[in-house]
Amino acid sequence: MNLTKQAALIKIDEEFLTDLEMYASLMFSRQEIAVILEVDPEDLVRVLLEEKTASIAFQRGRLKKEAELRKGIFELASNGSSPAQAFAMKLIENAKMEDA
Repeated sequence: MNLTKQAALIKIDEEFLTDLEMYASLMFSRQEIAVILEVDPEDLVRVLLEEKTASIAFQRGRLKKEAELRKGIFELASNGSSPAQAFAMKLIENAKMEDA
């Protein structure tokens, strides 16, 4: 099924994109998001693969939540939490390896 037919099944508007980003930020799976949004899971997967705005909204939701958590980890590490410091160092090392 092509994207034109998909768009008829899933209305990709600002409300859909906002909801998609929010549920992705709560780390629901694609299957769970489909249930919440009352769309066919296979249609949602296709839309996420074929529709750039939907894919970006999904990724943005996940990454923003991860950024919030990382911020908390770095704050705890700065305040002396040994476990947070160890995890922060792993994050730093991974970032440096990816940037190399």
